[in-house]
Amino acid sequence: MIHKHAFEALDRTLNDVMNGDSGNTPEAVFGGKVVVFGGHIRQILPVVTNDIGQGNIGGPNDGESVIDIPDDLLILNLVDPMGDLIRFVYPNILDRFNELTYFQDRALLAPLNEVVQEINERMLALFPGEEVEYLSSDSLAECEDVS
Repeated sequence: MIHKHAFEALDRTLNDVMNGDSGNTPEAVFGGKVVVFGGHIRQILPVVTNDIGQGNIGGPNDGESVIDIPDDLLILNLVDPMGDLIRFVYPNILDRFNELTYFQDRALLAPLNEVVQEINERMLALFPGEEVEYLSSDSLAECEDVS
């Protein structure tokens, strides 16, 4: 379970990022972006009928509903699903990564830091040239001059 403050922080962040010049209203949830949350099926609350969208989901059943996901959103490659996802979200990345707005309309959200690390490593491996790591510090250097 994730505290509601995490979702509120994500909502505020995406609204700040997307409301610059995208035409989204400040009231747009998650900056108008589609956000898919996942987890173990037993941890997800059941769907309440007539409570989603226009009430088209649900109906008389045994407590389960089938939701069709459009084919263009499915990852069908079982050998390299992460590669398919990266190619879907970042098409032609090697040709377009220098464009100023290329990364503004794209994002991959991951539930675990290990998944984020894997995505970062896979994406860095796509780019030609030597990898350079810039480190930061959260402490100040000692200085003799107080002023």
